[in-house]
Amino acid sequence: AACGGASARTPAAMPGKKKGKKGKKGKKDEPPPEEPSEFDNMDIETLKEQIGDLKAKVDRAQLDRNQVQLDRDTIQTFYDITRKEVRDYEMHIAAKDREMELMEDNHRVEVRVYVQKVKHLEYEHKNHMKRVGGERTSTVFEEKEEHTDREVEMRKAKRLLKTELRESEMVNAEEIRAMRTLHDKNLTKMRSEFEKNMATLQDKYESRVGQLRADLELRRKVEIHEIEERKNLHINDLLHNHEQAFNDIKKYYNDITRDNLKLIRDLKGEVAEMTKKAAANQKLMYDIAQENKRLSEPLKVAVAEVESLKAGLKDAEKDKLSLKNAKARLRVMESQIKALEAEHETLNRSFATVEAERVELYDQFEATVKAVARRSEFKNMILERKLDGLTDDFERKQEQLNQVLSAANLDPAVLAHVASRIDSVLDERNAMQRELQYSIARVTKAHNDVRRVYEAKLSALGVPVEGEFADLPAPTSTTGPAGLVARPTV
Repeated sequence: AACGGASARTPAAMPGKKKGKKGKKGKKDEPPPEEPSEFDNMDIETLKEQIGDLKAKVDRAQLDRNQVQLDRDTIQTFYDITRKEVRDYEMHIAAKDREMELMEDNHRVEVRVYVQKVKHLEYEHKNHMKRVGGERTSTVFEEKEEHTDREVEMRKAKRLLKTELRESEMVNAEEIRAMRTLHDKNLTKMRSEFEKNMATLQDKYESRVGQLRADLELRRKVEIHEIEERKNLHINDLLHNHEQAFNDIKKYYNDITRDNLKLIRDLKGEVAEMTKKAAANQKLMYDIAQENKRLSEPLKVAVAEVESLKAGLKDAEKDKLSLKNAKARLRVMESQIKALEAEHETLNRSFATVEAERVELYDQFEATVKAVARRSEFKNMILERKLDGLTDDFERKQEQLNQVLSAANLDPAVLAHVASRIDSVLDERNAMQRELQYSIARVTKAHNDVRRVYEAKLSALGVPVEGEFADLPAPTSTTGPAGLVARPTV
């Protein structure tokens, strides 16, 4: 809008051309005319909308510029840090190069010193060889005389040594007898100690066998509990199937009874109709007999009609027999229904007993789970405190070790051995930590398995499980057995 306003006011504000001597100078200072823009022909509302859009674009451009500036500052910071690290490494490399040059100079000096020592030793060796060559002749003669004297002395010493050898053999024989006596005593003592150790080991292993027997007994009880869970689930399935079959047979017999009652009503209606027909037939027979006296010619026709009516009476007898059989079947069905109702009452009482047992088991299960949760939380808290203490000790020991190593200036091989020893100790601690974490996970998994088993049992018994375990921990993501209780499958 400001630009548009300025463009609109520019023609009016432009000064006119000056005449005279200053006309040329005024023309030189005159600004060039502005080019027409797209905003000149817009109205106020459109310009306001354009102003809002341009402000939004300016804000976005400012945000982008700030982001770019922030990225540039970050890259510049990283660049400065990298340049500093490069300079540090270059200084470190230069120091190492100077140290290597100094070591090479020292090595060359030591080589020259050792060369001088070797030359000096060679010179002394030559002089010594000359002296030895001059002294050799006189020394050989002296050595022969000394050898003869030494031979005589050595023969004398040999005789003395033989005498001492015989004496020492006698002494050694006596010592051997004493040592055998001492060995027998030590052997007797060691045998008694070994027997004592064997008794101790026997007691120890008997106690371990007892512990193992107790563990196996516990495992047997757990397996029996698991089998009982499967049996209870199977019983619940049988109860459900039995109730379904009972409902089906009840519905079946109700349909049969309804059909039989309908059939009985229909048969009663047919019997009444047949009775009416029989009465009508009897009246008709009387009329026919009367008429027979008068009408002898249509006698055969009347006799045939009588035979057909008799056949109808025989069918009525068959219908009466069917009605009697239907009544007998109805009585049998009523007795069966009474038996099924008695069985249903028995099952209701059994269900009430099972419901009471379920409530008791749920109370015991909830108390056990809460106790296990409390123990797990207490163990976790103790382990976390131990871990914090061990971490502090490790950091303190690490700092002390670094100070000792820097002060001692030890050999790299010794440092590597110490570092490997520290790594092995850390690995042992980590393994212990993983084992404790595995124990915690196993206890949690066993708790969740027991929870699933009881939820399945409650669902099988028709008891809703919403809210039953609302205050318990959330189940784990896996559904495999944890080694204590597994959900049975039937």
